[in-house]
Amino acid sequence: MVVSLVIAALAIPGFNQVRRTLRISGDGRELNGAINQAKMLAAADFTLARVYFDLGANAPNTFHVDVWNKAGNGGAGCWQLASDENNPNNPCFVAGTSPVQSLSPGVTFGFAGIGAPPPNTQANGISQGPRCLPVNGRRLGQLATTACITFNSRGVAIDTNTGAPTGNDAVYITDNAQVYAVTVGATGMSQVWANNVNVNANWYRK
Repeated sequence: MVVSLVIAALAIPGFNQVRRTLRISGDGRELNGAINQAKMLAAADFTLARVYFDLGANAPNTFHVDVWNKAGNGGAGCWQLASDENNPNNPCFVAGTSPVQSLSPGVTFGFAGIGAPPPNTQANGISQGPRCLPVNGRRLGQLATTACITFNSRGVAIDTNTGAPTGNDAVYITDNAQVYAVTVGATGMSQVWANNVNVNANWYRK
């Protein structure tokens, strides 16, 4: 019995580390998938599409994929959940009502002290993507504690203030032991990265 307890005590930390790694790596893949979904939707529908990351606005540590619905909001246009694209009953995203996807338990948006972005990515230093534009209207200010990666109809990541292509977009998540990043280059190509918080090691591709 004593031997079994000792073995179990030794195994638990290793199991917890594996579980944490599986959670954050899974979230990294999910975020990368959402980014690529937005890119393809923008090109396929000849519109704008984005991934909206809630850093603390309404539903912290959640994200969703939106498309720009030109006919929504009385014809003025609005952002609509990609899953509602063909649903006339839900033409615009509604915070607190429309479904969103959550990060895994113990995983949050953040850098956990990592001071530099992955190499050859963000020229202006490490940061989450730019703040999101509001649901109704593409150029009516920005929403605090949000981040968005937005694609134009050619599937290229853009600066929503100017409409110009950008290679400065990224999203970062952490479990306070590791940091994962998904960066988006000027061509729209995404890349998943990882870093170890405890040793502040170099970024490596996943």
